[in-house]
Amino acid sequence: MSQSDEQGLSTRCVHTGELSDAHGSPHTPIYNTTTFAFPSTAAILDVVEGRSAGSLYTRYGLNPTIQALEQKLASLEGAQSALAFASGMAAEAALFLTHGREGIVCIGDAYGGTLELIGQQLPLLGIPTHFLLGDELDRLEPLLADGARMVFFETPSNPTLEVFDIAAIASQVHAHGALLVVDNTFASPVNQQPLSLGADLVVHSATKYLGGH
Repeated sequence: MSQSDEQGLSTRCVHTGELSDAHGSPHTPIYNTTTFAFPSTAAILDVVEGRSAGSLYTRYGLNPTIQALEQKLASLEGAQSALAFASGMAAEAALFLTHGREGIVCIGDAYGGTLELIGQQLPLLGIPTHFLLGDELDRLEPLLADGARMVFFETPSNPTLEVFDIAAIASQVHAHGALLVVDNTFASPVNQQPLSLGADLVVHSATKYLGGH
């Protein structure tokens, strides 16, 4: 059992990912810098080439503040790892372009920017996309059989608060070797952990409940 498994949710919210600051700050400082100094070129190359962990370039996410956030998010969601992006839409775009090129099915209502990305932008790149209402789940099976390899939904959804059975949909999706992505923004990891119910990936808009709203 990992330390994260042994700790309660409140403890992980406060302590997971927190850095031991050299100047004694009890909280992780905001490292507002683009680059970091190294003692030698060899030390830089060790980080660049993955031989050692470290901070390198904030735009790449190799910044201790960002890494602390990612560790905390991964712990709260019960995930192996997490990636922080500049916006929720940046995260979704990266996700869909990386894993959704064979076809994406969006179930239920969703944030307007997400609907535009899936419905208008991705098809311009040749990515097949489909939309199902929450009461049209009987149409999911044919789309998966026809080659869709990613299913996405928000639960509860924005703005209608529609709730979906993650475990049931995950079972259907996985039977076709596809991925299930759940937007957990409205529930937050405090109320729902989609990975434990069968989801493969979880996304958040961190300016909402993760940010304290």
